[in-house]
Amino acid sequence: MTLSNALQDFTETHHALLFGWIAKAVVEEAGEPIGEAVVRKAIRQYGHERGHRMALRAEANGHPLNMANYLAYGEWRYSPGEAQGKMKMVAKKPDAKVRVDRCPWYETWQANDLTAYARYYCHEIDKALVAGFNPDLYVAVNGTRPDGADVCKFVFHNANLTFFNNLLQGYKKRFRPGKSAVMPWDYHIGHLFVTLEKVLVKELGEKGHQAIQSGLREFAGRYGEEAVQRVLAFRTMDFSRLPPTTYPGPPG
Repeated sequence: MTLSNALQDFTETHHALLFGWIAKAVVEEAGEPIGEAVVRKAIRQYGHERGHRMALRAEANGHPLNMANYLAYGEWRYSPGEAQGKMKMVAKKPDAKVRVDRCPWYETWQANDLTAYARYYCHEIDKALVAGFNPDLYVAVNGTRPDGADVCKFVFHNANLTFFNNLLQGYKKRFRPGKSAVMPWDYHIGHLFVTLEKVLVKELGEKGHQAIQSGLREFAGRYGEEAVQRVLAFRTMDFSRLPPTTYPGPPG
C-alpha cells in the first residue's frame, strides 16, 4: 500500500476534533492555566518533531535548511472536497506572506464548540514546525481566527521566492521528496495522539490519563471504536525518525 491510497478516510476534521476534545478534557481535569500550558507544550513537541522530519528529508536530498525549502517540504495537503482550505501567498520576497481565508481546523472547532481551545494549537504549531526544521529561521503569526482575526496571516521571513526559487520549489514538491513528503492523515493523527498522551501523562499524571481517555471516548462516539484502534496502533512508532517511503498503514 502506498502513501497515496493508505486509509484516506481520515482527514483534517478528525485531526482537529481529536485535539479539541483532548484539550477540552485537560482543562476540565486540571484547570485552564495549567491545562493550557501543558497542551501548548505538547503541541510544541509535536511541531518540533514534524519539522525535524522535514529537515531530515531535505538533508537526504542535499537541500539546505532555508525557508524556501521549509515551504517545499510540508508533510500534509488539504483533503479534497467542499471543506478544503483556502490559502493564498500574497507576497514572495524577501518574505513569503501567506493568508488563510478558509481553514478546516477552525471550521471544525467552531462547529463543535471547541473554539476556546483552538488557540492552544494555533499559537504554537507553525512556530514549532519552523523551529524543528531550523531554529535559525523565523515565522511571524500575525493573526489567527481563534483570536478573532478575519483571516490567518503568516510571514515566513527570508523565503526569497524568486522565479528561479519558485521553479526549484515546484520541482522539490513534485519530484524530489514527491509523495514521500506528504503523509496520510492517519499518520498525522497518530502522531498528534502519541505526543499528547506522552506529555499529558508525564506532566499531569492521572489527570492527564483521564483527559486522554475522555478525548478517545468522544472520538469513538463520533467515529466508532475501530477508528480509535487505528489511532492507538501508533503508540509504538518513533515520530522523530522518517517513516518508510512506502507506507503500509497503521503499525501493529
